[in-house]
This record gives sequence, C-alpha cells and structure tokens, in this order.
Amino acid sequence: MIHKRTSALFLSLIVSIIFSCSDKSSDPPGNSTPSITSSASVQAVIDQLFSYTATATDPDGTTPTITIDNNPGWTGVNGSTITGTPSANTPDTSFRIIASDGVLADTAVVSVDVVTGLTPVSYSDEIQPIFNSSCGPSSCHIGGNSGGLTLGSYPDLMDGGNSGDVVVPGNPANSIIIRRIEGSTAPRMPLDRQPLSNSDIQKIRDWIEQGALDN
Repeated sequence: MIHKRTSALFLSLIVSIIFSCSDKSSDPPGNSTPSITSSASVQAVIDQLFSYTATATDPDGTTPTITIDNNPGWTGVNGSTITGTPSANTPDTSFRIIASDGVLADTAVVSVDVVTGLTPVSYSDEIQPIFNSSCGPSSCHIGGNSGGLTLGSYPDLMDGGNSGDVVVPGNPANSIIIRRIEGSTAPRMPLDRQPLSNSDIQKIRDWIEQGALDN
C-alpha cells in the first residue's frame, strides 16, 4: 500500500512539473525599454525661432509616446516638439524628454545653450571631414553610392540619393540626413558603425540651419 501511494505521489509530481514547464513556455516575451534618439544638447539663438523635435525608437517595434516637460517659460510644447524665441536676457536652460511604451520609459534631459548667433560652420573644414571619418574609406557612401547617395563632396551630397534630397537648406529637422544620423529614421547611419557624436550631429545641424553653404 505504501509503495502504491509513493508511486501515485511521484506521478502527480511529474505531471505538475510538465504543466508548469508548459505554462512557462507560453509566457509572453519580455518588454524592452524605448530609447530616445534625438540630440541631448542644442543651441537656441537669441531673437530667432527655436524648434526641437524629440525622437525615440522601441526595440519591440511599437511607436513610443513622447512627451516634453520641465520646459522653460519662453517655450511652448506641442506633442514631441518644443518651440520658442529666446530674448537677450534668456539664460541657458534645459527640458526633459520622456519616451514611453505604456509600461517602460526612457528619459533624457536636453541642455539648451542660448547664444547670440551661430558660429559659421565651414563645409570643407568641418562637415566633409566628418563624412570622411565616419563614412570612409571605401564605405557605402564614400567609394560607393548606397541608395544612390555619395558623400565624397559637396555636389555629391546636394545631389541626394534615390529617395531625393537629403539636405533641406535652413531646415535640419526635415533633412533626411539628420533623421538618419540621429536615428529617428531607420536604419541609423553610419550603418554598422559607431554613431556620430552629439557634437558632430549638432555641427551638421548648424551647417544646414545656416543654409547648407558650399563654404
């Protein structure tokens, strides 16, 4: 009798383990935290309209909800975009970005340097060397024309690629090249390489803001 009870208990334990393993295998996959991709430092020029659009990606493929708070009083927020015009007495400031998938969230504080005017950025001395360093040698866009885009010279850049112009003079937010290097449009560039530093991205943004000149 004892032997039969022991066998029954053993069989019950085995069945319990099987069902337990089965339940675990059907558990939903883990949730990943969204990642903010827009720049963590920007400049606002006195008496000129400042505009910044926050961007983020989610490894799970969903579109994160982006909010901006702790913004300075001279700015206004509309969804993921903050705008405003600083005056001569406006101090350096910051605001916070929150990108959420409804469960997990990424946050970032963006510093805003208020300046009297943007220092002119030279394409030949400052922008082309960034492309040479990050996109060459013999990469997709230097020594090649992936997507129809070549970055070996100013005329090549301004010719754009298969998707059209990649630079919109005076409008970095709507320039494809900015969205690519910031990661707001996939795939992030440079492809399979270290992303550009915030300072290099800001330099390209400033150059486009100043009219994307061949200087």
